[in-house]
Amino acid sequence: MPEGNQKAFGLLHPSIQRKLYDMKWTELRPIQVDTIREIILAKSSRIVISAQTASGKTEAAFLPILSEIANECSGGVRALYIGPLKALINDQFRRLEDLCQRASIPVWRWHGDVGQSSKRALIKTPSGVLLITPESLESLFINRPQHIDKLFRRLSFVVIDEMHSFMGTERGAHLKSLIHRLAPRSKEKLSVIGLSATLGDMKHACDWVRLNQTEGAFLIEDETEEKTIRYMVHGYLREPSRGKEASDEENCEGCGPEATAADEAMASDIYEAFKNKTALIFANSKSKLEFFADRVRRISQRKGLLSPFRVHHGSLGKGVREDAEDDLRSNRPTSVFCSSTLEMGIDVGNVSIIGQIGPPWSVSSLIQRLGRSGRGPEQPSIMRVFIDEYESGNSTPIIRRLYPSLLQAIAMSELMLQKWCEPPDLDRIHASTLIHQIMSVIAETGGVKTDRLHQKLIKNGVFKNVSKDMFIRVLRCLGDKDVIEQMSEGDLILGIEGERVVRRFDFYAAFRVDDEVRVMHKSKCIGSVLLYPSLAADGFIILAGRRWKILEVDRKRREILVTPSKGGRLPFFSGSHGPDVHPAVRQKMREVLFSDKSIPYLDPKASELLEYARAVADDSKLSEACFSKDESTITWFTWTGSRINRTLMALGHFYGDMHISDEGIALNFERTSAERICEAYRGFLESCPTAVELAASFPCLQQEKFEHYLSDALLAEVFADSNLDIDGAKRIIEHLE
Repeated sequence: MPEGNQKAFGLLHPSIQRKLYDMKWTELRPIQVDTIREIILAKSSRIVISAQTASGKTEAAFLPILSEIANECSGGVRALYIGPLKALINDQFRRLEDLCQRASIPVWRWHGDVGQSSKRALIKTPSGVLLITPESLESLFINRPQHIDKLFRRLSFVVIDEMHSFMGTERGAHLKSLIHRLAPRSKEKLSVIGLSATLGDMKHACDWVRLNQTEGAFLIEDETEEKTIRYMVHGYLREPSRGKEASDEENCEGCGPEATAADEAMASDIYEAFKNKTALIFANSKSKLEFFADRVRRISQRKGLLSPFRVHHGSLGKGVREDAEDDLRSNRPTSVFCSSTLEMGIDVGNVSIIGQIGPPWSVSSLIQRLGRSGRGPEQPSIMRVFIDEYESGNSTPIIRRLYPSLLQAIAMSELMLQKWCEPPDLDRIHASTLIHQIMSVIAETGGVKTDRLHQKLIKNGVFKNVSKDMFIRVLRCLGDKDVIEQMSEGDLILGIEGERVVRRFDFYAAFRVDDEVRVMHKSKCIGSVLLYPSLAADGFIILAGRRWKILEVDRKRREILVTPSKGGRLPFFSGSHGPDVHPAVRQKMREVLFSDKSIPYLDPKASELLEYARAVADDSKLSEACFSKDESTITWFTWTGSRINRTLMALGHFYGDMHISDEGIALNFERTSAERICEAYRGFLESCPTAVELAASFPCLQQEKFEHYLSDALLAEVFADSNLDIDGAKRIIEHLE
């Protein structure tokens, strides 16, 4: 063992040393050596450990943490691990339980699937390490406030796993608020350690994990291994009709979504590329996952083979998801069509290759997904991206002829190779999460004075961007809606509406969860879907990559009973439309389009599509002018991000009386001229509404879970803060020609 390893190893508790001997560890990784020194010797209170999946981040944090608490692991929970998914909690529980056994350190889990006997045992004798999600931690504050002090009075360490998934989100604001509320309950010095994938500028991660401390966070990065990447983008041209006649079986009533020749070609390529592999195949919508899982399964059936493909997303039943995870961990080749549920660091074995259907949501998501493969030493990270575009001709709108999905996939790939990714938005107001935490604190305490609530959540809390004036206005809105009320003594208590909301099971999550109904086959829950009028008995549905006939819709029990069938229809699911696209992505798309540089990772069809798009751009002289005219439509190529485009569209629509649609890389204007567009927008450089004034013009401003309790004026402020960029819009306008 190298000398640095020996010194770090010597700092560990003897029981942990013996366990590493038992596990036949021959050396510690550099990030583990550095973290041991920072926690045990330097006593650093804020640390970010940044490394790729399967690089030993969890052990880097817990080897020194367990060594620090091994001699005194009772009297309260000593270390709190917070993860974004129950599946990740379960996975890490198995790893930590094995590591802690030799040191006799108890390890506990707390989430909805954990039995009450285990929870009662923890409450009775709190100790060791507790693994929990933010929502389950919230439930402790609400349902067991009398036990919080006993549970966490000796809390010394908080480990936040997959920290990048929390940064800049309403769930992240919720988590930070919970940690702030926990910290004063402990008599120990509290250290916070964030575990994060290597995503761009890690300064943002260090800023986020600091919470409100003035001292900086110590960054530990894994710079020892540069992974070989094998990467390919496949292109497909979508025709308006199917490329072959449907079989009798496919013509059956309710047979399902019609597939084009491009769909069939893509499904066939996916089948051939992944049939004998252990793989994850991502898409950005559950419907897209179900569609291609269904097509690939039918290919297997036609070949008379058992399908090695599974499906995994948040609307599937727990048993279905766990079956897919178990198959991935087995020695049998298994490919899983999955959503972001498997983007996190759940241990699903040695994934050899990744698939991505359509351009990814973001560069950070692309990096995360690629990093799920090649976990073993010297194994490359392998990814295939499948992009389809619509067939076009001279009469096709110019944006479609530029093949924007392909451009976006290439742009994100190029930015990934340049080690860039989107910075998180750490300055948002998060008014919905503030409302959630106001109700939570009142439910925990039974009543609280306004100044104490302000101190807990604003002054000493995480909602620093909320002014005192805004805080008071939020409270007045909640009072007007009977969410809270003020007693004669000045205490704020929950009103009738507030009590109703807090009693709901879905209150613990600060984010919105759409109401879905369960789909049942015999006694097994296959998953859940949104209930819509055409979902009725004798109808058909596709779920978990299988086809089902609906036997009964029990609206009272909110269940749909199904049986296997040859017919199927894609259902509707809840879920996000994805984050706003960053301006850097659209700028890179423009750069790719106007360059003559060949892209080596494109397959022949994707290369052909790119060359066609470049020829269209050249013929239309788009590099010299930002406007293009198609019959009655003027297209303004803004090449900027979603937030700026949204602002430009709103300015033209609400203040310029123009009919505009946002097409991503451009804005389309109906029945106008380039001269009028330039004149109208240049006027905004001289006289422009504020972001709040502009936001007030939008017909629907409510986006997050509890924003419907806000007044129209507050809604406009919150919407403007999160969704508009006046300064960015002005910069685009300044380049109008």
